[in-house]
Amino acid sequence: MAKNNSGDNRRNQARENARQIAAAQAKKEKTAKTILYVGIGVVVVVVAAVVGVLIFQQSKPGITPANYVANGVSMAKDGEVVQPKQLPDGEESDLPTPAEAGAKKNAATVTVYLDFQCPGCKTFEEANTPTLEKLADEGSIVLEYKPVSILDRMSSGNEYSTRAANLAACVVDSQPETVRDFFPAMYAQQPEEQGNGRTDEELLKVAEEAGVDTSKKLTSDPEQTVESCVTDQSFKDFVEKSSKEALDSGVEATPWVLINGKQTDKTSDPQALTLEILKATGEFKG
Repeated sequence: MAKNNSGDNRRNQARENARQIAAAQAKKEKTAKTILYVGIGVVVVVVAAVVGVLIFQQSKPGITPANYVANGVSMAKDGEVVQPKQLPDGEESDLPTPAEAGAKKNAATVTVYLDFQCPGCKTFEEANTPTLEKLADEGSIVLEYKPVSILDRMSSGNEYSTRAANLAACVVDSQPETVRDFFPAMYAQQPEEQGNGRTDEELLKVAEEAGVDTSKKLTSDPEQTVESCVTDQSFKDFVEKSSKEALDSGVEATPWVLINGKQTDKTSDPQALTLEILKATGEFKG
């Protein structure tokens, strides 16, 4: 009888041990499943957050550079940045009017669409800018520049046109008083067509040598500096949009010059261009 009790005890103990092992295994599996489900939940939340941020960033409209009006920068006497003589419908500006900056009542608006990769634009700038700036200083014209990017294909994948126009927007936004020195400096280092364009570091160096403080904050976004504006291409969307609008408006090439909104073909003849401008102001009769 004692022997049977001993056997029963061993069997009972074995069953208990098995039960405990099974319970421990079940608990371990349950814990593993809980950790797995929690992990999956965390991943789903993180992915959803990332997707949400990306959707928000893509849906958020690109910022417009300060001191740009109608996709361009207008200058009067001494290079002072002003609003256009006629603001487009729906646009507002805190910039001074041309008259407040010394422009005459009959001043003509000379609009220059330009691409910093364009050799013809460089030639135009070298031949005509001194005279155009003199006319602006005399109050005879309001000089309006509209950088566009239509020659990215000429920089071997570097997208120099877009990146240079973006830099111009960064500079005008932060330090519009440097435009008269900055634009010629950009042309002076213009890369050859079909070359590799310029790096961000090289572009920033050009700006700095033209008197631009690349550590200065943007007016339109104080969280950014000129330097971060260049490296992040903060105005890329603006450049692409304004370039498309220029092409849609009839711009066929650069330089594309308008006098009081009318395209002129005198871009390669400085004397003829000056004469046409003075006729538009009424200062020359003939």
